[in-house]
This record gives sequence, structure tokens and C-alpha cells, in this order.
Amino acid sequence: MIFLLMLALVLFLTVASALRYSVALEGLPDTEPKHMDTGWSYEDGDSLHPLSQLPCELELESDRLYLVRSLRGNDSNDNDVLALETRYQSIRIWADNALIYEAAQGREHALSSMWHFVPAESYSGASNLKIELTRYDGKSLWALSPILQDNPDTIEAYLLGKHLPIILVWLCCMIFTLLLLIPVGFMALKKLAGIPTVLSLAAFIFLSGTWILLDSKITTIKGGNYAFTYFFSYAAFYLLPVPLLFFFQHILEMRSRLLRYLIWLTVGNTGFWMLLHFLNLVPIRNTSTSVHLIIVISLLVFIREIFRSKKTGKRIRLLYTFWGIMLIFAAALISIAFYYIGILPPANSAVLFAWGLLALIICMLMDTVIIFGRMWKENQYTALYRQLATEDSMTMLSNRNAYELRLQEFVNDPPKELNYVILDIDGMKHINDNYGHHMGDQVISLVAGCIYEVFGALGDCYRIGGDEF
Repeated sequence: MIFLLMLALVLFLTVASALRYSVALEGLPDTEPKHMDTGWSYEDGDSLHPLSQLPCELELESDRLYLVRSLRGNDSNDNDVLALETRYQSIRIWADNALIYEAAQGREHALSSMWHFVPAESYSGASNLKIELTRYDGKSLWALSPILQDNPDTIEAYLLGKHLPIILVWLCCMIFTLLLLIPVGFMALKKLAGIPTVLSLAAFIFLSGTWILLDSKITTIKGGNYAFTYFFSYAAFYLLPVPLLFFFQHILEMRSRLLRYLIWLTVGNTGFWMLLHFLNLVPIRNTSTSVHLIIVISLLVFIREIFRSKKTGKRIRLLYTFWGIMLIFAAALISIAFYYIGILPPANSAVLFAWGLLALIICMLMDTVIIFGRMWKENQYTALYRQLATEDSMTMLSNRNAYELRLQEFVNDPPKELNYVILDIDGMKHINDNYGHHMGDQVISLVAGCIYEVFGALGDCYRIGGDEF
């Protein structure tokens, strides 16, 4: 407690000093990149229809959409870049009649929401810009995103700032994963129980953070193989129930055969769909329903086991973490419901889950504080019991238990040199018979004090019997 008060005092003095000697400093200007959101038209047959502003939604039956914009008076230089985000099957861009950019080449197997960057020098001098978008499904609604045109560094800083909450959530997940691995190592060294519980929780947080980051597609702003982001995002999401199910199994001491089947089903489901997609039989984006169904079944099994544990009187360990997991489930179910209703776009499916994940981390912190508090008390009691077991209460010297433990240490690891003195008090029976045992105890305590004064700085002092040292 004193240590915590000192830390609080240091923190208070730090804040007070910073406020007293505050220095106002202007940072980098918070500039928005230039938007190219006006002046666009879309083709419908042989006619052009103007769009007032991007972003917008457009009703059009065709599976292809052509956006056209005049470049006359366009304020750009060759170092700029055109940046746009799409959630469509493919994209192609023409400057006048020259094809300057294409992604996915019309293939639907590995493209979802991603950022496209087109150097301004590729359309420098052209009079018109034309963008062709091809979508996956037959829905009539087109959701058009903003289009940026600015210096690459400005756009990169803007996108990183826009996705900063997602990046922070991912960093928190990675930090907590590492922090959970530390007690796992300690528990392995001490051969303590509970390693699978902590490992499963660490795996769940790691997969959650990985999925949230990859689902945002912020990892694609530097280019590279976009398919890695796309497929690992799906794999992380599909495998999320596995560590959760392991966690339930250990925290509730569940022996459910259905739970084991669910774990195998989740892993098998991921591998099955990835295989079919690899063989180009099924687009991976059409396979999420099976995972949603597994999540709902897992929740039902979990609720059933909770009622069973209450009937048998089992006590739930890691109580706050348990409720944090329930919040995760609630966020997942709401996200799934919104996804099918159409309230929550697929590109934002991780938003509610991220809030649930932060709630889980807070709950884990609360459990951690409780566990460390309990460990602190147990250590205090252990130290007290050790002292009572190895210390002579009358003379405050070490007792016979401590003496025999010390001898065993010498047997296991013999010293090169050892000086050993054993003695007793003469005439103790005479003192006890004539002056009483109370006076005898005072003599023993007086002799013990003399022994400690002479030998205490040189080695260990033990009272091994009534008047024997």
C-alpha cells in the first residue's frame, strides 16, 4: 500500500510540474488531403448523368458502372496520386482511351474492399478520366466511396489517422498477448496448473487483433500481395471460435463431447472452404454463413454448460473475464444480425467486435488485479507460516526444523569448508527445580542472545532442543 501511495505521489508531482511549467507548442498541421469528389458523371446506356457529390449511393441494374470526369482545370502535379477505395470485383481506369490501371482483371476470387493508388503522371495531359467498376452480385445499389488526389505522404498520413483506433486496438491485442505469455512461461517453470486456459485466451486475443487489423485493409496502403491480407483476414475470423471453445472447456471444466465436435468442426470448416476456394469452386466471400452458424451454436452450448455448472455448484473462475467473453458474444451476435439485415456493411463488420474486445481486455485487467491481490495475500501468509515453522518463538533463533533443512542442503551440496559448534547449558535442571521454569526460560533466552551476538554475523544459529544450540 505504501508503495502504491508513493507511485501516486510521483504521478501527481509529475502532472503538477508539467502543468506549472507548461509550454505551448504547435505540431504538424492537421491537413485533409484534396478530394476529387465533384464533377463526376455515370454512364447509363449512351447518356451521361451527373453525380452531385461523392460518396453517394446509386441505383443501377447493370453489373458494370462507368464513372467519367473531365480533367480540365484539374489541380494536380505529377507527384500526386489518385486514391480510391472499392468493394467490387474489379476496377479499370482509362485516361482518354489509354488503359492506365486495372486490378483483379475481372476475377472475383481475391478482391474485396481495398485501396487503389494511381500515379497522377499516368493521366497527366489527358482530358478525361474513366473508371470501370464490376461488382460481385446482382444488387441494384452501388455504394461509391470518396476519391482523393494529393501527395502520397499526405494521403498515407490521412489513412493512418482515419484507421488509428483500429491500429491502437491491434497494438493493445498484441501487447496483451505478450503479457499473457509471460505468466504462461512462469507457470511452466513452476509446473502450475491453468496453462491451457491462459494460452487459449492469448490465442483468442491475438486472432481478434489480427482480424480487426486485416479487415480494415490498412495493411494494403503500402502495396504488395493483397491476397495475403484478404485470406489471412478470413482465416483469422474463421478460427476465432477455436480458442474461445478451448477457454470455455478449461474455465468451466467442461467435458462435453459436443464441444470437442465444435472445435473440430470449426477448424475443418476453415480448411474446407479454403480448399474449395483454392480450387476456384467457391468464392471465399460467400462462405461466412457457416462461421456465423458455428458462433451461434457455440453460444448455445456455452449457455447450456453454464446452467449445468450452476446446478452442480461449480464456481466460475476468472469471473470478470467470463463476463467479458459474454460481451464478445453479444457484440458478435449483434454484428451478425446487422450484417444480414443490411444495417452494418461488410467492411465495418469488426467495429462492434472491437468494442467487445476492449471490454474483454478491461475485464481481464480486473481479474488480473484480483489474482495478484490474492497472490500477494497468499505470499504474506506463506511467509508467516514459514516463519512459524522455522523460528523458535522464545529465543527468535532458527528452530530444529530449520536446522534439519540446512543439514539436508549440506548433504545435497557439500561445502568445501564448515565450522560447526554445538553446545548446551549446564545446570538447567537445578535452575528449573529451584527457581522455576520461568527463570529457566529467561536463562535460555539470555544465552540465545549471547550466542547470536557472538555467532550471528558468522553463520546460522539454531536452538535444536530445550537447552541445546
